[in-house]
Amino acid sequence: MLCALMLLSVPAQPEKSIQLSLHQEFGRAVYRECRLDVGTYGGAGTASVDCVRNDKAATVLRRERKLTAEEVSRVLGLVRESSLMSGGHIGTDTRAGDGILETLRVTDSTGTGVLVTSGNASFTTGPRRRLLDVLQSLLYELQKRAE
Repeated sequence: MLCALMLLSVPAQPEKSIQLSLHQEFGRAVYRECRLDVGTYGGAGTASVDCVRNDKAATVLRRERKLTAEEVSRVLGLVRESSLMSGGHIGTDTRAGDGILETLRVTDSTGTGVLVTSGNASFTTGPRRRLLDVLQSLLYELQKRAE
């Protein structure tokens, strides 16, 4: 009984916090570059996008929104399943033509890692692909809202 009471009195651990930054740089496209930042802490989260248009004025588009509890849970789950800090960081840079260089910077309690997602085989299937799909969906949604 004492054990059960002790367990009840231990404060709940906050949910894992994470910072993700999906950065896209383009050769020739509507945007010169776009960056999606996703941050979670204690069950809450935000997503923000900054895009620089590929025009003479280099117009910057910005938009931010809060993440739903379901989105936070999904992102955290996919990050855990993806083992992003365990390697698989090499991809391709095709900006010399009409291509893209896309990178994902991950910061959690263990440190910071940067993975190239464009042309990276480890992002074509499984949880890494699903995480990238979620992040790209957020990026495109916020781009449309900012235009």
